[in-house]
Amino acid sequence: DWAYKPESSPGSRQIQLWHFILELLRKEEYHDVIAWQGDYGEFVIKDPDEVARLWGARKCKPQMNYDKLSRALRSGCQCVS
Repeated sequence: DWAYKPESSPGSRQIQLWHFILELLRKEEYHDVIAWQGDYGEFVIKDPDEVARLWGARKCKPQMNYDKLSRALRSGCQCVS
């Protein structure tokens, strides 16, 4: 819970993508869109278009799509193999 802060207001440009992903993962209503997988902090995006749409709505960027979102995920996250 150290990384979790109360939800930012809709339209806030202050939220970072990793925090937004955590918000979705914590809410039961989005489990058909994104969910935890395994025991090592991994998650699966089940509906990439919906995650991109939600992120675009939060950031006031209606042209957001999964290609743009996935680029941001790759550049902002470190993968451990």
